[in-house]
Amino acid sequence: MKKMVWFLFALYASLSLTTMASAESLTIVGTGDGVSILKSIGAAFTAANPEVTIDVPDSIGSGGGIKAVGADEFKLARVARELKEKEKPLGLSYLPYAKIPVVFFVNASAGVTNLTAQQVVDIYSGKVADWQEVGGKAGNVRVVRREDGDSSLEVLQKTFPGFKDITITEKSKTALKTSEMTDLVTSKEGTIGFGPLDVAIAKGLNVVTVDGVAPVQAGYPSVGVMAFVFKEANNTGTIKKFLEFATSTAAHEIIKKAGCLPPM
Repeated sequence: MKKMVWFLFALYASLSLTTMASAESLTIVGTGDGVSILKSIGAAFTAANPEVTIDVPDSIGSGGGIKAVGADEFKLARVARELKEKEKPLGLSYLPYAKIPVVFFVNASAGVTNLTAQQVVDIYSGKVADWQEVGGKAGNVRVVRREDGDSSLEVLQKTFPGFKDITITEKSKTALKTSEMTDLVTSKEGTIGFGPLDVAIAKGLNVVTVDGVAPVQAGYPSVGVMAFVFKEANNTGTIKKFLEFATSTAAHEIIKKAGCLPPM
């Protein structure tokens, strides 16, 4: 009996060690945008490949992810912008996997569900001080922005009508993280902010339409591209398998369920 017990124990230990040895974790560093979508893609990949877990750590920004991969600290990064000229000498490949609208969201106290593009510009330039001026409830407008160089801000400056021509009001509050932005809009009456649609959905924020157009409808003005960056020499094995899955029709269905768009 004792021999049988020891045999079973040894077998269990052997199987456990084999499982531990074969387990693999793929860490994808970078931007805070698109995290909920990427985690869903990662979970689906792990379901099909139980020996691999996908780790999506807290944001270090698109630039931080690019630097980390360029310095060989990590093999794969997630970004919400294209490579800048000064980053191209790092020799990184750029692979889009999703399009995420950059949306405006408001605290429920504002009482608005739609804004015109001009009203958004007027709010962010400080010309609108009370929500009544744009069809909402009486109350002060509190503007929250992101820091210069933020990917969502850059998308707005490149694509949203009139946004690149304004100076954002000096009365605005600057949020240094997406989570800080969403927390401020949730907790402070009269607050308006902006960020990626997937985050707004995950946080249950009040997303406004622009000129009556919803974020996933054709004609919505501001859409950012999410992508992976990596060194081509590392595009083998698990990384290659994951990238193929993340850009497949299966991943496209996950992206659409999250209220966002495939890259093409």
